[in-house]
Amino acid sequence: MTYSRMAVVAAGFAFALPAFAGEKADAPELAGYTRTGETASCLMVRRIDRTKILNDHQILFEMNGGETWLNEPSCAGLTKHVALSYEVHSGQICDTTIVTLVEPAGGLNDVRGSCALSKFEKLERKVAAAE
Repeated sequence: MTYSRMAVVAAGFAFALPAFAGEKADAPELAGYTRTGETASCLMVRRIDRTKILNDHQILFEMNGGETWLNEPSCAGLTKHVALSYEVHSGQICDTTIVTLVEPAGGLNDVRGSCALSKFEKLERKVAAAE
C-alpha cells in the first residue's frame, strides 16, 4: 500500500555561516544535541511526530517516544519555506526515498524540486549542567 505524506514546515529566519568555504555549518537548533554516530537507513513513518527543515542541508525528524534523527540530504532548493512531500512504501521513509519540495505559499503548492534523502543519524539531547 502506498501513502502520500506532506510535512508542513514553518518558516524561520535563523542563519549560520560556515567556517570555511564549501563547509556546511550545523543549524543552531542542533546545539542542544549530540551526534551519536548511529545511523539508520529507514524510519517508521507512524512513529514520526514532527519533521522540521533546519536549513538548506539538514532535516530533523522527531519521533514519538523522544528519539530524534537528523537527515542531511544534498537537496538543491531545500529551505525552511518549503514543505516535504513523499510517498511511503511499507510504512517507512528511507535513504532511498525521493522527497518533493513544495512551496505552499498562496495555496498553489508549487513544486520546487526533488531529491533523495540520506542516511538518518540518531541524535541525543544534551543534559543541562547543574548550576
